[in-house]
Amino acid sequence: MDLHVKKMGYNRGVVTTKDRRKAPRSNSNLPFDIYDSKGRMVVGEGHFVNLSTNGGMMVSRKPLKTREAVRLQVVTAGKAALELIGKVVWSRKKTSEFEYGIRFKSDSSSPLV
Repeated sequence: MDLHVKKMGYNRGVVTTKDRRKAPRSNSNLPFDIYDSKGRMVVGEGHFVNLSTNGGMMVSRKPLKTREAVRLQVVTAGKAALELIGKVVWSRKKTSEFEYGIRFKSDSSSPLV
C-alpha cells in the first residue's frame, strides 16, 4: 500500500492512504434484494451506501462471507429490475447489520450512478 506523508511544522506528519478505486463513487440509497446463487429466491435485503461502475458499499442484515458471490436485484419505481452479480471483497460487523464492499462481475449490468 502506498502511504503519503505530508510534513507539517516540526516533523509532524499526517499519514493518508492512496485510494485504490478505479471508478468514482456516488452516494446512493438504492434498496436491493439478495437472491440465492441461482437467482430464484430472496434470501435477504439491504441498501447501497455508495456505487460506482465497478462496485459499491452496501448494508444488510444478511451475513455474507468475504469472497462469497452475491446476486442482487435493484428495483426502482417505473424501471425494469437491474440484476448485479458480484463478490464480497470486505465485510464489517455493526450493531445490528453488516457493511460490505462489493466488486461487480465485469459482465454484470452497470448501475446508473
